Amino acid sequence: MAEIFDRLLIRILLTGFVCLMIYLYRYAHVLFYPTVKRQILKKIHPAENPADTLHMFSRLVGIALIFSSMTFNESSGVILSVFHFVLWGTIAVILYLVSLYIIESVVLYNFDYADEILKRKNMSYAVVSLCHSLVMAYLTRTILIEAENSLVILLVLWLYMLVIAGFSVKYYHFITKLSFNRMMIQKNLAISFSYIGYSLGAAFIISSCFDQEHYDITIYCIQVLLKTVLALIIFPLFKRGIQKIFPIKLGGDDRMSTHFESDQQSLGYGFYEGCLFLTAAILTTMIVNKIQFGTIYPFF
Repeated sequence: MAEIFDRLLIRILLTGFVCLMIYLYRYAHVLFYPTVKRQILKKIHPAENPADTLHMFSRLVGIALIFSSMTFNESSGVILSVFHFVLWGTIAVILYLVSLYIIESVVLYNFDYADEILKRKNMSYAVVSLCHSLVMAYLTRTILIEAENSLVILLVLWLYMLVIAGFSVKYYHFITKLSFNRMMIQKNLAISFSYIGYSLGAAFIISSCFDQEHYDITIYCIQVLLKTVLALIIFPLFKRGIQKIFPIKLGGDDRMSTHFESDQQSLGYGFYEGCLFLTAAILTTMIVNKIQFGTIYPFF
């Protein structure tokens, strides 16, 4: 009976630590967005600004996703296990928040949080921010698992992941027909649905490239890079193939139709691009990671 209560107490303590990290996140929000300092101690009113609510609480989903990869092994001793859980949980949340700041600085450098969220209540901006929260949480969770409790390997893989993720978001502008900056200013949700489909697909591809056996960090990084390059070759093939199988029509029958641009900026086209990118990415992970080759030619 005493052992049951001890285990229950440990679970309650770890639950309290996770809640503490969420509490600290609320104040860490001020470091990245100083303009919300006056609001941070006030009660949150979701109905007043849905975009701000989505922007803030999407980070909580990301933190929960990261903690889902954390483990507590009592076999190494209670004190040591608690210390390990607390240390790695703190490091993981810090890396996650820094990753978010970096990726948003790359993608949303033309936009300001105070203007888009607090003043304009731009829901398109908030949805893109939600996408970043989920993607970076998923990728941070992946490298936490691959690091296998090594702080040095964790930092190396984290930096490596940021570089690949940075190039992937820049690649989006080459494959979409939508104008990201213009449609973001217009608060057009079509660009956010297109972008979220692409970003989630890119996250699946990057995560699958990191998910492999590693004995030497140098060889492992080379293998990740080679799989990433292979994905860059396969992804456009799937994208082009799906477009040929399911052709779409924009505008009227007249070549000079004025409806072409409006159709392209519609929610339907945003859904189309998002689903297209996500489907092509999922199929790409299958080709890159799920095909195993044996010995094709016999040895004599």
